[in-house]
Amino acid sequence: MLRFFGLVLIAVLAAPALPGAAASAPADITPEAAQRIDVAIRAATGGTKGLSPALSVAVVEQGRIVYERAFGVTDLAAKTPATTAARFRVASVTKMFTAVAVMQLVEQGRIGLDAPLATYLPAAPHASEVTIRQLLTHTSGLWNYGDAAFSSGRVVTPTTPAAIVNWVGPRALDAKPGEKFSYSNTGYVLLGLVVEAVAHQPLARYERVHILVPAKLNATTVGDPQPGVPLAHGYMDATGTDALPYSSSWFYADGDIVSTAADIARFDIALMAGRLVKPATFALMQSSAVPAPSMGAGVRYGLGLTMVTAGGISFVGHHGGVPGFEAENELLPPDRFAIVVLSDAFDFHTAVVNAAVLQQTHPVLFAQRAASRPAPATEDPQITALARATLGGLQQGKLDRSTLNDTMNAALTPQALSATAAQLAPLGALQSLTFRSQEMAQGFSVYHYSATFTSGQVLPLTLSIDKDGKVGGFVFS
Repeated sequence: MLRFFGLVLIAVLAAPALPGAAASAPADITPEAAQRIDVAIRAATGGTKGLSPALSVAVVEQGRIVYERAFGVTDLAAKTPATTAARFRVASVTKMFTAVAVMQLVEQGRIGLDAPLATYLPAAPHASEVTIRQLLTHTSGLWNYGDAAFSSGRVVTPTTPAAIVNWVGPRALDAKPGEKFSYSNTGYVLLGLVVEAVAHQPLARYERVHILVPAKLNATTVGDPQPGVPLAHGYMDATGTDALPYSSSWFYADGDIVSTAADIARFDIALMAGRLVKPATFALMQSSAVPAPSMGAGVRYGLGLTMVTAGGISFVGHHGGVPGFEAENELLPPDRFAIVVLSDAFDFHTAVVNAAVLQQTHPVLFAQRAASRPAPATEDPQITALARATLGGLQQGKLDRSTLNDTMNAALTPQALSATAAQLAPLGALQSLTFRSQEMAQGFSVYHYSATFTSGQVLPLTLSIDKDGKVGGFVFS
């Protein structure tokens, strides 16, 4: 249930479109436009809840970086001014790198997209049941270890990819492979190990030689950077609440990259230019997308890429979130355009910066988005009370099942409910539940909240209500 990295993509609009449709008349970032973007981003930076202590932003137009700025401070205690050299954890944006590594080996005929995992890792859990393609698209059905690693407190103790796989081993599949999208960091740990097995070298070394060097990423680390590297301090929110402690060894191929906004932009440039994989391969990574309703209405997930559309234009990329950091990487490949946003606050909405940039670079697209955006929803006290009661029941291991739909009732077996209560226990009691927004998605009314617990953790919470008023989904995301 807890999904700490690979959080919901906060991008622009929905409904899949064909890759290759060009946006209409993108505008250059003139000095005047850059100044307007500066003002908007500066307004999103600060020490007030909902803002970000520091923001680093890079914009690519026609295959070159045309805007690179940093705002705020990367360490509140030391009052360290943010610079473009500051590095941030990019969390699940890492999955784009892992997918590129896999697809490079697919191009060479050394990995088969539809080959069973057992071909490369015969001892891996469910290795004969899932394929490489299913791992890439999150349709393997493998249990997502990331949530439980945080909620159980395991993340404070260093681990290894092999230890993560061993921990996952006894778990049954959450769904039949290929049946549905179910976000799984476990799948990307296994993909990293597949690259190591096929390339006969550590993943970090492979990525340095075949991705970082060709793309000229000189400020990117696979894993923790060396002492002295200007890594931003991570916060749960802009008021200065420190991020939860964890060892980055728990991330590996699903979220262990540390980088700058400009370096991620250079990765995008190389990817769109065909320097990392062939153009046909990049197109395949997009055209292979499957519906990903848990990430938002109309969102699709390809081979390591998230697909979202606005005004019929496909945005390609990935969101990343891990306690202390939020990252957004959005591309419009036909325009060779990209926006990279890096934040050191876990509750910051990167869409604020995306909108500020798009208003200047794609005014027609921005206007279409603004016109189609529904009016802001107001809080429904009954729904908030239901969200509070559902959370309380999950924490206590005792739910009012009359409030759940059939799917939720079937999923929450006594064993699953007991395990969920154990996972939630470290959060402590609920202190406050703050309404954020409401939307319609896949026939559900979806309500978004921020939940604050006595442990000090502040987590985004999403409650989905079906047409009969029953709870059909409840996740921290």
